Amino acid sequence: MNPPATTLMSGDDYRESLRRYQPRVFLDGQLVASVADERGFGPGINAIALTYDYAPKPEYAPVMTALQHSSGKRVNRLTHINTSSGDLLNKLEAVRLVCQETGCAQRYLTHGALTPLARWRRASTTPAAPPRTRRVFSTTCTGCRTRT
Repeated sequence: MNPPATTLMSGDDYRESLRRYQPRVFLDGQLVASVADERGFGPGINAIALTYDYAPKPEYAPVMTALQHSSGKRVNRLTHINTSSGDLLNKLEAVRLVCQETGCAQRYLTHGALTPLARWRRASTTPAAPPRTRRVFSTTCTGCRTRT
C-alpha cells in the first residue's frame, strides 16, 4: 500500500513559514525582527531549507523523507520523530548530505545527538570490509565562519 500523496514544503515555503510564525528570538541580547531574514541565522536556515528542497527529488527522497507513523504521510526527515535505528541512520545520512552541500558542521543540525551512533557504526564495521571513501570536512563552518 502506497502512502497518501503529500505536498512537501520547499525551502522558500520553510522561510515563509518562519516569517508567518514570528517566533520571539533574541540574538546577542537583541530581539530579532525576522528569524528568516536575520543574517546571524542564515547558515542554519539555509541548511534546513536545503532539506526541504531535496526532499521531493527522487534521488534524495529515501534519505530526506520519512513515513510519519501517526498519519501515514511522507514528511521531511529532520522533522520526523524517529521510531527505529533505521530512522536514526537515515537522519544521519541526511545530515551528512546537507553538510557536504553547505559546508556546515553536523553538530549544528543534530546538536551532537547522532555522534554516538556514528561512532558505533564505524566501530561495528568488520576489518575485512572494503574501506569506505570518506570526505574530509573543514573544522570551520564555511557558512558562518565559526570554529567547530
